Amino acid sequence: MILVLIFFFSIYVSSLFLLLGIGLTKQWQKERSYLNSNDKIKLTDVAVIIPFRNEEKRIIDLLKSIQNSNKLPAQLIFVDDHSNDQTVQLINEHLTGINYQILTLPEQEFGKKRALRFGISTVSTAYFLTLDADVSFSKNYFESIEKLSQADLYLLPAVLISKRWYEHFFEVDLLLVNALNTGLSGLKRPIIASGANLLVRKQAFDAFDQFETHAHIPSGDDIYLLRDFRNANAEIRIFTQPELQVTTETPQSLSEFLHQRLRWIAKTGNVKDHLSTTLAAAQFVLTIAFFSLLVYLCSKSEFLFATIIYALKVGVDMLLFLPFFNRFKRVKAWLILPIYQVLFPFYNLLILVLLPFFTPIWKGRKSGVK
Repeated sequence: MILVLIFFFSIYVSSLFLLLGIGLTKQWQKERSYLNSNDKIKLTDVAVIIPFRNEEKRIIDLLKSIQNSNKLPAQLIFVDDHSNDQTVQLINEHLTGINYQILTLPEQEFGKKRALRFGISTVSTAYFLTLDADVSFSKNYFESIEKLSQADLYLLPAVLISKRWYEHFFEVDLLLVNALNTGLSGLKRPIIASGANLLVRKQAFDAFDQFETHAHIPSGDDIYLLRDFRNANAEIRIFTQPELQVTTETPQSLSEFLHQRLRWIAKTGNVKDHLSTTLAAAQFVLTIAFFSLLVYLCSKSEFLFATIIYALKVGVDMLLFLPFFNRFKRVKAWLILPIYQVLFPFYNLLILVLLPFFTPIWKGRKSGVK
């Protein structure tokens, strides 16, 4: 048993250190180089595209962020995906004196993906930035874009923010995934992206986008765009400096949280990224192995030994994930890691049970339903 434990910890700790110790260090070195280059992106070359559908309860923070910005991009384009609430009125009320336009998606077209492409078709700038309608950002967000050197695709940080203590649990798994994704980018390449905060070279998008391969899937434009750019050997960069983060609220209920995660997992699996699939399988095996060891030790009444093993794993996780959590000032979520570790196997099991019965729904529409 001792040899099994030593083997498990050797594999686990070395893998995590590779991703979070070496990977994050390499990635943050890359990010410093992006700031040192002379071929900067000009804000006058950036259009912002914001698709929305019935966002009257969530769009105010975005509108306030735009109002308070030190600088604004060349174009602000809102694309209405057949809203039947007061979102359009709110935009008009809050953005007086600001140059923007609201486009309405043609009657025969539906969904975020088509709304984005409808907006992109009107862009006259070299770059476009996609934002979700429920995000907020700092007053120097737009001007910080001008610090970046030119590339085909920038994956910028999108962070969930909780308002109630229990919502910190809804933050943790996304922070963990983003930390590992950032480390992977330092070592090899990223495997996930968030359309809530993407900066794209339009010429590259026009050349590489393969919309027809996933048009039937209601969401997930971000992960498919990443796939298409990766397949084209485009220049893809992650940039995790906090001044370029956007924030949005966590899901408000367990049901909303599970639906969101199931939707993300479903689209990620459909992309068929072998690196992502391999890493997910490895994580599953390591998780099962670890908790099987704990169950075995407890069955032998080795409770003290099991507690020590659990504490060691949690200690390693907290130590290696701390720099990423601290980068975005999510220390309260980081402190929940010991409890999250206990809940994680049950959360995984619940996801596996629900996934075969899951029908993606986006803004009230099921897959394939207009």
